[in-house]
Amino acid sequence: MAQDDYPYPEDEFDVLGRERSPQAVHRAPRPWWRVWGPLIAVVILAPLLAIAVVKLATSDGGSPATEPTPAVTATEDATDGAAATDGAASAEPSADASTEPSSEPTQEESQAPPLDQAVAVSVLNGARVQGLAGSVQEQLVAAGWTSVSSGNYQSAEPTVSTVFYRDADLADEAQAIAQALGIGPVTELASVESITVVLRSDFTG
Repeated sequence: MAQDDYPYPEDEFDVLGRERSPQAVHRAPRPWWRVWGPLIAVVILAPLLAIAVVKLATSDGGSPATEPTPAVTATEDATDGAAATDGAASAEPSADASTEPSSEPTQEESQAPPLDQAVAVSVLNGARVQGLAGSVQEQLVAAGWTSVSSGNYQSAEPTVSTVFYRDADLADEAQAIAQALGIGPVTELASVESITVVLRSDFTG
């Protein structure tokens, strides 16, 4: 009804009613799943959907498999390398030919140390042959031995002619004297002074 058609005079209730604004209709509160449901769906379902799309794209359009290298190329390279190695080996001289030791003695090996012919040499006559020790003494002096003496020998040993020497330093000289006199046994004996030649009846020097 319009205000102009209202038959009653305006009172305080009419003023209050005119100043009041319309009020919204009261509604019951919505449940939580209707408020948070769309947000949860966006947060959870969106990543899952993205992962599914990526997997689908990868399975359909993956990178092509690399083609294997032809085996012929590797074989040719290996053959060339082997040929080069064989050529280098044939060009090098044989290790046996280059490292084979010479059978000829060196100058140092061919030159024996000089004999010390000044060492004292004692010639003892145990053969009971008159003048035998003096004769051998002269023989050694003629051979270059400069310190030779002679005498008689009374012991029963040795039974054959023998050259004795005191130590290893005189071994070469004792061997040289035995060879010059034709005596076989050469024995080291610490009790002799230097080199001692014992003559027995077997001596034919």
